[in-house]
This record gives sequence, structure tokens and C-alpha cells, in this order.
Amino acid sequence: MRFGFVTDELSPEPREAIEMALEWGVRDFEIRNVRGVRFPRFTDDTLDELAALREEYDIAYTAVSPGFFKCHLDDTEHIGYALGEGLDITAEFMEGCEIPLMICFGFEAATGEDHQAVDLLRCLAERMTEHHLSVAIENETHCKVDTPDRIAAFVREIGCPNLGANWDLGNLKEGAPQGFPEGYEVVKPFVFNVHAKDVALLPNGETEWKPIGEGLCDWRGQMSALARDGIVEHVTIENHCGPPERVGRHNLEALSGYLGS
Repeated sequence: MRFGFVTDELSPEPREAIEMALEWGVRDFEIRNVRGVRFPRFTDDTLDELAALREEYDIAYTAVSPGFFKCHLDDTEHIGYALGEGLDITAEFMEGCEIPLMICFGFEAATGEDHQAVDLLRCLAERMTEHHLSVAIENETHCKVDTPDRIAAFVREIGCPNLGANWDLGNLKEGAPQGFPEGYEVVKPFVFNVHAKDVALLPNGETEWKPIGEGLCDWRGQMSALARDGIVEHVTIENHCGPPERVGRHNLEALSGYLGS
């Protein structure tokens, strides 16, 4: 199994992030933020730069994460961009750089009804079908798509073959101990992509991001199951804590070690 990094988890400068990961033998990258701006809201120069870096270093971009639908259901400006100009820019870049997957979200839980979210997610997936591209919904505790059961229910209801789940065990936060093995078995048929990070529960009830192996997530068991089931070819690391040159390397070595144990 290969490992990748979200570039801005290593550096806001994509060249710096790529060179750091290459030193560790990693050649797969997900694009999310560059210099504090979220994909694809960059200037054309930044998109051209990312495409050129791919060629220069002979790397692969495995996914883009534009943050589409990480919003309330009454945010018409965001939704219009995600289904309009933003989607057009995203699809063109993905096609040009041979990127198979776009990661989106499932709307803030506080507004609207599930059926509204389902309809918009289905529309997004159908638009991406026109470009022969896939979509993965990332689970977030504050979104409608939050728990394993909800992930499975939404993907089933949307019913598009090119739409699945971006499984993020750490994003379950306090629910992470139930995320593997129980939750994983629920979402396994729908997983297109996996994000890896760890999270700890503090005495005051809040959560805090941690290096892999220092939190609630059973990454040893999860990596073993992913290797056994063969549902993904790579796992993408999101440090969410730092410093990146230390935590990134630690996370890579920890996950690699779990595969060999």
C-alpha cells in the first residue's frame, strides 16, 4: 500500500511540501490549500504551477479537496459556486492532471433537511459523471454525513456509482473508538479514499489532534483491515498537528509499521 500527504499538512508552499515528502519516499499528494487559499479558488498561475510541479517531480495528485458543501444548506452563493464555476475549474484541472477523485462534504447539520442535502450531492455526482470523475464525501462531526451509519445511508440514498465515502476515522473524534472495527464494517462497501490522523479526548470533554498512535484511533487494526480488504491503494496522511517535518515523518513511519506488524 502507498501513502500520500495533503500538501498543506507539510507546507503552504507546494514545492516545499513535495520535496519534503519525496525525501521520505512519498510521491502521492492531495491538493487542498496553497498559501492559505483553498483549491480551486487560486489564480490561474497557481493552477499552472501545480500542474508544472506534477510534471517536474513525476508525482501523482490522487485527489483534490475544494471544500464543496462544507456549508449550510441556505448558503446559495457557496452552493452555486460548487455546482457552477468552481466545479468547472475543478473538473478541468482534474482532467488535465489525471486526478480521479474530488472530496466534498455533507453540509452543516444545523440547517435544512437530509433530502435537500441528498439532492444536491446527487447533482454534484451527476455533474462529475459527465467528466468521468468520482466524488467522495468526507465525514465530519458537525456535518449531516458524520457517523458510519449516516455515511452508508447517504451514499445508498444518493445512488450514484461514482460517489462514495472518504473514510476519516479521526474525524469521528470522541466516536473514534467505535469507528474501528464496527464503523469500518458499515462504511467498507462505500470507501473510495482514506484520510489518516489521530485524535485524543481531553479531561474537559474537548478533543485534540495527535500524532498517529497517540490518540483514540486504532490505526494498527485499521491498517491491517485495509491491507486485508484491498479497497484502497493508498492512504493519505493529514497531520493536523505539528511540527510537520516531525509529525509527518512520524505518521508515515507509524502507519508503515502497522502494515508490517
